[in-house]
Amino acid sequence: MIRLISVLVFVHAAGAIPVDNGVEGEPEIECGPTSITINFNTRNPFEGHVYVKGLYDQEGCRNDEGGRQVAGIELPFDSCNVARTRSLNPRGIFVTTTVVISFHPLFVTKVDRAYRVQCFYMEADKTVSTQIEVSEMTTAFATQIVPMPVCRYEILDGGPSGQPVQFGTIGQPVYHKWTCDSETVDTFCAVVHSCFVDDGNGEKVELLNADGCALDKFLL
Repeated sequence: MIRLISVLVFVHAAGAIPVDNGVEGEPEIECGPTSITINFNTRNPFEGHVYVKGLYDQEGCRNDEGGRQVAGIELPFDSCNVARTRSLNPRGIFVTTTVVISFHPLFVTKVDRAYRVQCFYMEADKTVSTQIEVSEMTTAFATQIVPMPVCRYEILDGGPSGQPVQFGTIGQPVYHKWTCDSETVDTFCAVVHSCFVDDGNGEKVELLNADGCALDKFLL
């Protein structure tokens, strides 16, 4: 009997202290491309919860606010049982949910409110056309004159790094070097051919034929 009386007194005392808060004006609804955002302005700093009706215990479907005069929640289309319904007239999609704002951390109070929120996304069905004239493609001619390489022939003493030979002796090994300087890379090719040795008296001996092949292995 004593326990029952104490409970009744507690309930009576709790009911005697109303929550001094409430929603000011209408909720602010933002219909985004992938989510709905609902914000409430409150008369005093808010202490409580904003949640989807029936989903208080689900993470992401409830927002615990405190200390500000604004409370709200953002709900992606693919979460918290947000309903999407296609409409044929007008053509588009209705996105619907029910949000509760509770002004007490533990209990439901008489100043709590539930709002059925609905956004409509109209289907755009338009044919857009424009006219553009395109001129014929022009052909540009580009001409570039590439100078021929400058080539030189040297006879060197003993090898490719030897000194140039002005006067040779019988039996002296010499190195024949052909060098070409060009302003471009990988443009020209050269074949050394038709080489003769002249003794100064009109006698000539062919060392390389027209194909660039040596005719006497003892000479070249």
